[in-house]
Amino acid sequence: MTEQSDGQPDTRLDARLVAALCRDGRADLRSVAESVDAVPTRVQKRLRALEEDGVVRGYTARVDCEELGYRTVVVRLRVGLPAVEAVTARLRETSAFVTVYETSGPFAVFAVGKFESEEAIAACLRELHADPVIDGIEASEVASVRREGDSPLPDG
Repeated sequence: MTEQSDGQPDTRLDARLVAALCRDGRADLRSVAESVDAVPTRVQKRLRALEEDGVVRGYTARVDCEELGYRTVVVRLRVGLPAVEAVTARLRETSAFVTVYETSGPFAVFAVGKFESEEAIAACLRELHADPVIDGIEASEVASVRREGDSPLPDG
């Protein structure tokens, strides 16, 4: 996080700045500054520091995959601990999987995929079932996306 004039981290302002960028990554500096109640030069310095620190790692469009006809599938994989890294790496390299987690519990891998068709879902699941290091699979197609990709940081 960036620092206040006394050298101490100003985590509240940083959190408000990140939340504002999550709401609208295309907003100009003045708009962001206004929304976080700071002057544009301060916001610019903070933003640069957040980028350099790796807190902000770029800007991207927020796409409604449902509107494009994609189907969302939640996949839970039962994988032995020695194979978790290899399985999560493979899922991360598969463009359909937009979120991949290593989790606790019997299903060590949790992933969210966006698929163009029922056939694409079936092909992916067949491939996962064929992998000898995957001991079990649970997959559920999402009936309706209620909230996705929002910032967990509060506005104020």
